[in-house]
Amino acid sequence: MKHIISLVLILGLAAAAYAVTPSTTNVFQQVQKPWGQGNMTGDGVRVGGDTIEWATVIGALPYSDSGNTCGFNNDYDYACPYTGSTAPDVVYSYACTASTYLTIDLCNSTYDTKVYVYEDAVGTPIACNDDYCSWQSFLMNVPVASGHTYYIVVDGYGTSCGEYYLDMSIISSTGYFECPPEAMLEGEPDCYDNYNDTYNGGCNVTPSPVFQMIEPSEDPIVICGTTGVFYYDTLLYRDTDWYQLDLTEPKEICLAGDAQVPCYFFIIDGRSGCDGSTIMAYDTVGPYSPMEGLCYNCDAGTWWMWAGPNAWDLSFWCGALYWMEITGYTCGSPSPTTDTTWGSVKGLFR
Repeated sequence: MKHIISLVLILGLAAAAYAVTPSTTNVFQQVQKPWGQGNMTGDGVRVGGDTIEWATVIGALPYSDSGNTCGFNNDYDYACPYTGSTAPDVVYSYACTASTYLTIDLCNSTYDTKVYVYEDAVGTPIACNDDYCSWQSFLMNVPVASGHTYYIVVDGYGTSCGEYYLDMSIISSTGYFECPPEAMLEGEPDCYDNYNDTYNGGCNVTPSPVFQMIEPSEDPIVICGTTGVFYYDTLLYRDTDWYQLDLTEPKEICLAGDAQVPCYFFIIDGRSGCDGSTIMAYDTVGPYSPMEGLCYNCDAGTWWMWAGPNAWDLSFWCGALYWMEITGYTCGSPSPTTDTTWGSVKGLFR
């Protein structure tokens, strides 16, 4: 748990996952060579891993491997979000025998990596990531289904190549996630590409912000909601949910919860409206890892409880579940000691 956060810190967290500009984004651009151009040794023997037809087979999970992409060809590319990569790539294949969710980790690699996953054939990847851990790539919650073959492409940004370290594991045998039985449903439709979030998008909805009003209760208030990451035109957006509390007296407000994908929960001072809003407390939640004890003493007035993915990552699928528990909703207490304008943090909320 962290209180009255440094905007340098939180904007750094956002920047590490969000680097999307119209000039560098093309949603479905893919560059590929004819299948015959595989990597060859000096005696003409094809080297495994150069194309999906010659992919290195992953027999079982967890799985680890390492290598160097520099000796391979540039057979594939996908914009996630940067276009125009001509870096060499290496391909692995995994024949799935039981539906599950995977983690694909390249964080220990020594160059600027990119990774994406095709299902059965080259097309639109089911998951893709460029920068997650510094300049290296990481995918979480990649859904795979029994009877399908998945091709994991270890690629690079621009012309980058070098030593990679691949680790793959199962993060959930079923992907099953359950909201508490007493939870009320958020009610928002699952997001999708070009989704316009006017349901409870809060300060992100212009020109008139939209918040989901929560009624006070002496009992804990539990909300079961959905979130995810999607493309709007050529930009990555997150489905962010804003719940409004109108406090009539000072009291401590606390949040707890869990999520299928890594999320932030924020407690935001909304007494000065969107332009003057301030993040007073935040914490990360999930995946499949409950959080509790995110608390702040709130003065009387408007406060927003915020939930959304902690990164702009397409592996955070639309419809991913979370639950948020709110306790102490009958107003609040100490005034903020650090001020942050909405203009300086709006990029984090989008």
